[in-house]
Amino acid sequence: MAKVKGQKTKGPQGVQNRHIYNRASYLYQAATYFASQPHDAVAKSSSASVAAPNTNGQNATQNLSRQMISSMRAVSLKAQIRQSPALKRTICKFCDTLLIEGQTCNSTVENDSKGGRKPWADLLTIRCKTCGNAKRYPVNAPRQKRRSLRNQEKDESKMDVTSDSPADGQALETLSTKRDS
Repeated sequence: MAKVKGQKTKGPQGVQNRHIYNRASYLYQAATYFASQPHDAVAKSSSASVAAPNTNGQNATQNLSRQMISSMRAVSLKAQIRQSPALKRTICKFCDTLLIEGQTCNSTVENDSKGGRKPWADLLTIRCKTCGNAKRYPVNAPRQKRRSLRNQEKDESKMDVTSDSPADGQALETLSTKRDS
């Protein structure tokens, strides 16, 4: 049924460009599926007369997964939609490999601060096995406020201190005059 011109729809409008989000989500799910496929299944699915080694099957599924991730990134960049930070952490931005712990990446917790004495300086390092690139994320560290908000707090604390100081100064003057007399 077609919508009549000028007729307003009831309820919330929803997300604009929903079809683009759906396409990006489908490409991510397909890449996840291909990256998590056991490599023996790919070798079995190839023709029986040609025996493909595991490395060729592994490369085929990894390349297909990388192609899907590359397409997903191209779609999101073209449509100017933002991907969630959790989704971006699962993708190597240098080689478009889906980062799966133990298969395509290694993760370690590092602390290079004076022999690891500072527990707030822990870093989660995720190293891609395909290209060797490393991503580092702080572990359990509270996010620092933006600079403008920090400056406002400093200014407010200075205002509080300066407003308190004249009263203290007046009290000191009265004490000094009482001592003199």
